[in-house]
Amino acid sequence: MKNDVLLMKDITKEKARSRVLDHFFMEILSGEIINLIGLEGSGKAEIYSVLFGDESIDEGKIWFTGKYYEKGKILPVEKLNGIFFIGNQELIIPNLSVAENLYIIEKINYFQLSVSKKKMIQQAKRLFESFGIEIAPEKKAIKLSRYECYVLRLMRAYVKRARLIVVDDILEDCSFDRIDQIIGILERFKEEGVSILWINSYPDSITEISDKIMIIRQGRNGMMFYKKEYDKQKLLECLAGQKKSQESEEGHCAAAGKVIFRADHIQNEYFDDLSFDCRKGEILGIYDFQDKFSRELRRLLLGRRYYKGNLIIDGSVYKADSEYKLVKNHIGVVDGEQYQSLIFPDLSVRENMEMAIYKKTTMFGCFINGRVKKYLDKIGMEICENTRINQEMGSVSRRDAMQIIYHRWQLANPKILFCFQPFLRLDAVSRRQLEILLLEFKRKGTCIVLGSADISHLMPFCDRMIVIEHNRIVREVDRKKFSEYFQ
Repeated sequence: MKNDVLLMKDITKEKARSRVLDHFFMEILSGEIINLIGLEGSGKAEIYSVLFGDESIDEGKIWFTGKYYEKGKILPVEKLNGIFFIGNQELIIPNLSVAENLYIIEKINYFQLSVSKKKMIQQAKRLFESFGIEIAPEKKAIKLSRYECYVLRLMRAYVKRARLIVVDDILEDCSFDRIDQIIGILERFKEEGVSILWINSYPDSITEISDKIMIIRQGRNGMMFYKKEYDKQKLLECLAGQKKSQESEEGHCAAAGKVIFRADHIQNEYFDDLSFDCRKGEILGIYDFQDKFSRELRRLLLGRRYYKGNLIIDGSVYKADSEYKLVKNHIGVVDGEQYQSLIFPDLSVRENMEMAIYKKTTMFGCFINGRVKKYLDKIGMEICENTRINQEMGSVSRRDAMQIIYHRWQLANPKILFCFQPFLRLDAVSRRQLEILLLEFKRKGTCIVLGSADISHLMPFCDRMIVIEHNRIVREVDRKKFSEYFQ
C-alpha cells in the first residue's frame, strides 16, 4: 500500500487583497507522477513557491512524509529524503564539475574522510551509464547546456534520495529525443518510489504518462483525470472553460497567392545552399526538433550573420545586415523566448502597440489620428481586461505581452511574419488567442513562417511544412500528407 508523500489541505493564500489559492487540496502518494496543470495566474506558481519556501500560506495544513508542518515552518528543501526542484532556481554551482555538483553538496564521506574527485567521477560515471546519460562527469557545470542542467538536477535529487521532485514546465526547451530520455528517467524514479509533481500550463508528454492530472483554476481544484481517463481535448476545454472553435481547424485553407518571400541559395558557416519560399496568405511551418536551424535563421534575418545568396521580399532583394531595416522592408520577426522582454515597462499598453506606427499617428508626442487612437484603446482594453490601458505596464504577463507584440505587428502590416517558437510556454487560452491572431494575419494576405521544435504546434494550421535534419531541409510536406508523415 502506497503512503502519502505530500498532503496539502485547504491551502488558502491572498495577495493584494485577491485570493490566489482558495482551499486547494493535493495528495501525492509514493511513486506517483502527478501533473498539476493550469493557465497563467491559476495559482500553480504559488503552489511551487509555497513548497519551495519562498511564500507562506495564510490558512491550511501541509504534511510531508507523514510529518505535519505548521504554518511558517519550512519544508525540507534540497535536503536528504526531502523535496527537490527543477525549475527557474539555479541550484547548480557553475565552477564545480558535474560529479562535484552531485556529491560534494551531498557531503558523502567514507570513514569520515572526504571523497576524492577521482572517486566522485567514477561514481557519477557508473550512475549515468545505468540511466543511459551521456554527460562527462568531469565537465564543468558552467559548460552544460540547459537540457544537461535539467538532467544533472534530476540526478542530484536521485543521489540525495529525494522523496518528491517538483518540476516546473521544462519540456518546451527539449527536443523529442531528449523528452524520451527524461520520461525514461522519471519512470525509473517512479519504480524506486520517488514521487514527481510535474507543473505545466499545457498538456505535454509527461501529462500522457501521469498517474493523475489535476487542473487548478483561480486557485481552486478543478477536474481531475486518472491515467486511463486522459483526453487531451477534454482537458483543454476544462482549462480554457470553453470548447475549441473550429476556426483554427478550418483556417488552414491552401494558399494560392504569389511568392512573397524566397531564400535563394543562402550560404554561410551554418547554412549550405538553403532555399525555400512562402506565398501570400500561406502559413509555412519549419519543423526543427533541435531548434538550431530556426535560431540561426532568426540571427541571419536580424543582420547578425554574414551570408551569401539572396533574400527576396515581394520581388526585391533584401540585404539582412541591420535589424532596424526589418519594418521598413515589411518583415516581421517575433521570438517566443522574448515576449516579455520586448515590452517597454515605462510605456502604457497603447503606447507599446503604437510604436509600430508612431510617425504616422502622432505629432510632438500627441495623437493626430483619432480613429487609430480609438482602435488602440479598444484593443488595449481587450488585452488587459479594461485596466492599465493608459498606465505604465510595470510587470506584464506573458499572455498580455504576446498579444501586444502581435497587435503591434498587425499595425505595421508586414508582408511576411517570421515567428520562432511562438507557442513557447503559453497556456491553453494564450495559445488559442495566438491562433486567432495568426489566422487574422493569414486572412489579410500576410505570409507566415512558423519555426518550432514541437510538431504539435505546427500541424493544426500550417499549409505546408519543411522538415529540418542536420541543419538542412530534408523534406517538404503538404498539409494533405501531414497525418501520413508525422505519426
